[in-house]
Parts: sequence; structure tokens; C-alpha cells
Amino acid sequence: MEADRAKEEAKLESQQTTIITREDIVKKQAKSVEDVIFSETGVSRTVDAMGRVGVSIRGAEPRHTLILVDGQAVMGDFAKYYGAGDELLRQGTENVERIEIIQGAASAKYGSDAIGGVINVITKKAAKTAGMQVNVEGRRAKQDGDIFPYQNFFLRADSGQIGKVRAAVYGSKREVMPIYSQTLFRGGMNTTGAVRNSLRYYGDIKNIGMSATYDIDDRNKIDFNIDKTKEDMERFVKHSTYLPDPVVHYKRNLDRKAYRLAYTGNNGGSTDWKVDMDYAKMTENDITVSSIEAYSPYEGKNSLEYLDDIMHKQWNIKASANTQINDKHLLTYGFGYSKETGEGSRLKSSPNTTTRYIDPWDYDKNLHTWGGVGAP
Repeated sequence: MEADRAKEEAKLESQQTTIITREDIVKKQAKSVEDVIFSETGVSRTVDAMGRVGVSIRGAEPRHTLILVDGQAVMGDFAKYYGAGDELLRQGTENVERIEIIQGAASAKYGSDAIGGVINVITKKAAKTAGMQVNVEGRRAKQDGDIFPYQNFFLRADSGQIGKVRAAVYGSKREVMPIYSQTLFRGGMNTTGAVRNSLRYYGDIKNIGMSATYDIDDRNKIDFNIDKTKEDMERFVKHSTYLPDPVVHYKRNLDRKAYRLAYTGNNGGSTDWKVDMDYAKMTENDITVSSIEAYSPYEGKNSLEYLDDIMHKQWNIKASANTQINDKHLLTYGFGYSKETGEGSRLKSSPNTTTRYIDPWDYDKNLHTWGGVGAP
């Protein structure tokens, strides 16, 4: 099995390497990869002022933790300036085969982004046996008299081996429940209600994708994957009970598409190789709306405090090979090429800087009518 082989290879690594198998994930009853990762010793969660989650391994800075999906960097260099831990929340466990965690500096193999460690999420490939998996979950959570209904589902169908081809399609919708602080702030909503700070983002995460494998012969195959993720999240924050202190409403919308093509082969002797090519595009829109009276039906109660647009693209190609020289020596060699492009208001030192003027009412119909808002 692939997981058993990974465990054996991990014994030869100089760093501490943990392999979390599919059986381990099922036992934990985890809904997302994040739930699995943060139960491991040496791995801790960080949350910044914007509610973005980072992953710290053995106390290292979150920007020094490299997060991979099927061996490919999820966010590339952009992850250094972003809550890369949120990527683990977007990965549901139903479609994960195993998780590999390297604790300790792995920069010699993975680059400077892996000074703290590496988290590699290996997804399920198309199965040789036809089958279908359906998971449905519903629940309600009561918070300060309000009822929050949540419904999660996952659907996967495998065609099984048909000639030289096997394929699988999957889709899911997962609702992330809010995590609230203990402090209750009065006078926040319509001057009579109460606000309990949400410590991080909550909302909907939707995912759909396809995986296929073409067996050229017994030693060579081609794998193809398409994956699309949409996210609609929010959080509320208030710092004091005084009415002049506004309720801050954070909103985040994300759309990502990822494509991957891999060729794996063996010459029938001592050498095997693998070539990976992938492309990913992500767009994200973040806004912050402040209001003394949140959810007010009257115009002019809210103000647009923050606007952030991001568009990120990355192309990767990686080729590697292993040659067994003799019983005691294995030679590994290869090369890789990556290209990233991006634009958005966070890229303050980018080569090209432009100014775009927006209409605040496109974001909230209850905004103050005075002034204008510009986004760099």
C-alpha cells in the first residue's frame, strides 16, 4: 500500500515524519484536514487580527510551514503573506488518502518555505473497483437565542476499471460553525442586542472535482485531476460595550480552480520516474464593514473600512527519478520550474502599481453616503 511505503521511507528521513493514514482519519471523525493536523504534537494554530489561521510547527513562524496538496504547493510564495492554515480547513477529509507531516527544517529538499516543516495532503485517486460514497450530516447550534442550522454532504462516485481507464467524480458542501469568545458585548446590534466575537471565519465551503487514471501499460500511467473550490465566509468583532465602538463585519469570498497532470513510469529495471504539471488560479475578495448598529435597515449606518482584492496564478512542472545503484545506494535526481503571477491590493511592492476607484454601494447598501473610497 502507498501509506505503508510512505511509512517505510519516512524512517530514512532525518526529520521527524508522521504519516496519518486513512484509517487514522476515520478514527478521529474529523471533518477537515485542519481537525487532524492540530491534534498532532508539535503542531499549533495561530490566528492573526484578521482571523486568518496559520500553522506553526515546533514554534516556528507560520510562514515557514509549507503546505502541499499531492506534492504541489497550494499557494506558492504568496502563502508567506497569507493565512495558509485556512487551506487546511478547505480540505475535507472524505477525499483524503493520507497526510504526511515533516517536523523540522526541510529546506534542503523543499526550499526556504519549509524551514519549520511540511504538511503534504495526499488525495484519493480513482479506484479500480466501482463504488459510491454518500455522507450527509445535519445539526443545529443555539447561540444567544438564535438557531444556526448546518447541513454537510459529500458525494463520490467511482467508475471502476473500464479497459485502461478509471475515473471518479466528487462534490461536497461543508458549513463551518462559528467559534465564539466568552465575552458578551451589549449594545451592539440595533442598540439592544448583544455581540459575541467570532474568533475566526465561518460559513460555506463548496468543492467539486474529477480524478482519472489512464494505464498505458503495467509500468506506466497518466493521472489527471480537476478541482474547484468556492468559499463564502464571515466573522463579527466588537471590542467594548460602548455604543461608539462599532461592530466590525468581515466578509471573504474565494474561488479557486486547480488542474494537474502527472505521468509515472518505470523502465522495468532499476529506474522509475515521475513528471508533474499543474496550474491553479485563485481569486479572493475581502471587505470589512463597520457599524454601530449592525444589521440596521437604515441607510448610512455602515462604513466601508477595508477592501482587498487578490488574483493569484501559478504554473508548476516537476520531474524526478530514482535509480537503484545497488543494494545500499539509491540515486534521486530531478528538476522543477515554477511561475507565479498575481495582482491585488496586498501587493504593495509589486513592479506595477495602479489605483482603482470603486462604488462603495456595490458592497453594502447601508453605507454612509458621504465621501468616496479608493482601493490601491
